[in-house]
Amino acid sequence: MTYLVAAIDLGSNSFHATVVDTTETPYRIVSRSGEKVQLAAGLDEQGFLSQKAIDRGLDCLQRLVPKLKQVALENCHVVATNTVRVAHNRMHFIHQAEAILGVPIRVLTGEEEASLIFSGVVGEVSSSDYQLRKKLVIDIGGGSTELILGQQHPQHLQSFPMGCVAFSGQFFPHRKIQQSYIQNAVEAAKNIIDKASLSDSWDSWQMCIGSSGTIKALAGLSALTDHGMPYLDLASMNQVEDQLLAFENLDEVVIEGLRPDRGEVLPAGYAILKGIMLSLNLDRIYFSTGALREGVLLQALK
Repeated sequence: MTYLVAAIDLGSNSFHATVVDTTETPYRIVSRSGEKVQLAAGLDEQGFLSQKAIDRGLDCLQRLVPKLKQVALENCHVVATNTVRVAHNRMHFIHQAEAILGVPIRVLTGEEEASLIFSGVVGEVSSSDYQLRKKLVIDIGGGSTELILGQQHPQHLQSFPMGCVAFSGQFFPHRKIQQSYIQNAVEAAKNIIDKASLSDSWDSWQMCIGSSGTIKALAGLSALTDHGMPYLDLASMNQVEDQLLAFENLDEVVIEGLRPDRGEVLPAGYAILKGIMLSLNLDRIYFSTGALREGVLLQALK
């Protein structure tokens, strides 16, 4: 059906697809689907994806294809992010993935990813009072974290090599949860942002907005809203940490209201966000449902 458009995001933690009906302005969401793949967990120290991780990704795409059968191939827009971007053997995965999907895969640079995320966030808040404010946008993925500053368009973009899947393997040995492990991950994230030496212009934001599954989960657990918009702050983050420390192992993290496949990467995602907040002196972060896929859709519909 020519009026249906799909955005497929091959992320480092999960693969997601959003199908929209373009007969309505700007569009109506027809379906959303996603599956945890944890591609980043299969990246070795030399930067090669394991065959097991590649197979997980390809198997997920095989299950995804039937959900896209009503979308014309020219209306399927597929993007890949950090793990595919940095993997030395990415073409081994890409060629097989393109054969399954029947369409080319666009491997985004860090800056392209950040720009599309910002567009998705701006599109989501365009009808609210937040539209005219200068925004600092944070997106924590499985393999990278993007920071973007701007109002209607991105003015500063930066991508950092830290993500919830990568940090889970790096800072939580034997998949154990301890306060010292969380603190080490927080300090590592803070140091990465500190060393970036962001210019004074990064201080000019008027509101901070987070996107992605990690911030959605943390804002959901915080259960705070302002004029209907979910948010989290340092106090609610500390309460979330207490909840996480009740578990001994990443695989045991099950909290009411938390999506089951989010639990095992949440301690690492929490640590990354806490490190960013401490480095940039952030207290309140709002959550936006708009992110990368929404940015891809808006770009496709221009």
